[in-house]
Amino acid sequence: MFYLYTRKPIKIHNMGTRNLTMVVHKFETKVAQYGQWDGYPSGNGLKVLDFLRKHKMITFKEKLSNVRFVTDEDRKEIDNYLKSIGSKDGWINMDQARKYHERYPYLSRDIGADILDMIYNYAGDEKMMINDETKFASDSLFCEWAYLINLDTNELEVYEGFNKRKLGKTQRFKYLEEKMDEDSNGYFPIRCVKKYDINELPTNEQFLKDLKQKEE
Repeated sequence: MFYLYTRKPIKIHNMGTRNLTMVVHKFETKVAQYGQWDGYPSGNGLKVLDFLRKHKMITFKEKLSNVRFVTDEDRKEIDNYLKSIGSKDGWINMDQARKYHERYPYLSRDIGADILDMIYNYAGDEKMMINDETKFASDSLFCEWAYLINLDTNELEVYEGFNKRKLGKTQRFKYLEEKMDEDSNGYFPIRCVKKYDINELPTNEQFLKDLKQKEE
């Protein structure tokens, strides 16, 4: 059994490197995908780099119109579905998890940066329904890395967790300091540590070198 919704019980019992993959376009957050695994620059970081190298951003911008965030009404539908397959209080077993992911494939914590290719290649009739996990950026004790594609500035922004200092006024997630909960243990929101021009991306080797000290 594992818990579907709350992050922290999961964190205590595994070695996942929790992370966010985000996209901003027209000054709005379009993607804020939570990832449970492989959040290091050598994992999801390289996946984001590879995506940016292979795909045209002008097409990606158009594809973003196929995406929407989960609403309160969706949550009610999801809760009812979970009850219908035998889930109780958010706990699901492996068979229930399989059914859940078949019905809601883009809500999985296992997707991580793969959400970018899923959006780019999506050809369904209805909009992709994804979670807005932006608030997770406020929890740098658990949000270890984040990769944000800023289509307004044409930059890839890399964020690091384990931040015990208040953010400067120019930091994107400064506003989330107001939403820190009592479990933050003195950790502030994630901090931007590197930006790259999408048209002049580094090699994989340089990317990992830039972020190696921070990863360690």
